[in-house]
Amino acid sequence: MAKIKYSAIVGSLGQNVDRFVAEGYKEDSEIRFGFENEVDALAGLGCLDALDIYYAEEGINSDAEATNAVLDKYGLVISSTFTNLFGRRKWKNGSLSSTDEKIRQAAIELCKKNSDFNKKLKGTPPMTLWLGQDGFDYPFQTDYGKSWMNLIDSVQQVCDHNPEVMVTLEAKPREPRNRTIVDTVANSLLMCEKIDRKNVGVSIDMGHIWNVQQNIAQTIALASEFGRLVTMHANDNYGVWDDDMIAGMIHHMEYLELFYFLKKYEYDGNIAVDIFPYRENTLGCTKETVLNLKKFEALVDMIGMDKLGEIIAEGDPVKCSEFMRETIYRI
Repeated sequence: MAKIKYSAIVGSLGQNVDRFVAEGYKEDSEIRFGFENEVDALAGLGCLDALDIYYAEEGINSDAEATNAVLDKYGLVISSTFTNLFGRRKWKNGSLSSTDEKIRQAAIELCKKNSDFNKKLKGTPPMTLWLGQDGFDYPFQTDYGKSWMNLIDSVQQVCDHNPEVMVTLEAKPREPRNRTIVDTVANSLLMCEKIDRKNVGVSIDMGHIWNVQQNIAQTIALASEFGRLVTMHANDNYGVWDDDMIAGMIHHMEYLELFYFLKKYEYDGNIAVDIFPYRENTLGCTKETVLNLKKFEALVDMIGMDKLGEIIAEGDPVKCSEFMRETIYRI
């Protein structure tokens, strides 16, 4: 039986800054410095199966054996890694889609190094490509077709480098560019079909779906029908920006519905906490997100897949509302 697992992105324990408070919102005493200290803090929450990390070109997160050793110590594994193609000035005009061939090749080589790192990690986790700098800001700024084809070719090269390492595309409509190339999951799936490799798929960030006013359960179903859903990221927002809040604080019924469809399609991957608690206690927000997610999963089990399937088949929102109120919101 498929089992959903829960993870957290290690980078969320660091300093959170924005364009208004460049020094960051946290005091040094609130931050866990050092990879093992971060892992120790997250493992201490007692609710995680794995962790997501950023691949680094130097230091412990460039050394697979050292990373494995730290995770083994705490009984955790790496669920996915991220290639930093967005956080350096050199990628400001794009990375894997860049029309500057020197920049594009540098991005490809970085991804290949990340792939080699993942190949040596326990369980060979997938690597996630979130291409926030690959896009545009103004009309007549980008050759859309060339950028698209450059990105296709780049990801093909990365996939072919280590066919046993899954590569996922994470869609987001904007930020830091005003418009991104990989902006929706449907677009990601179209790109996966064009890339035409068995080891390419999608990573669905729930907040990114709400940003484009779409339904997450529908997106999960679509990605699953294509056989491309690999990983997921959990958070919450008000639908107009990627607020990265505690999951379940804004959306409730949508979370219940998405867990139904994850179970229907027998999703057995990780759901990673992807939040930015600027002012709040980071560990507290992480734990609440995981516990909320587990509660939604438990509610689906409590109600039953057959019953929820009947509600969907009947398609009556009035009866659905009554059932949910009387079943779940009992005090």
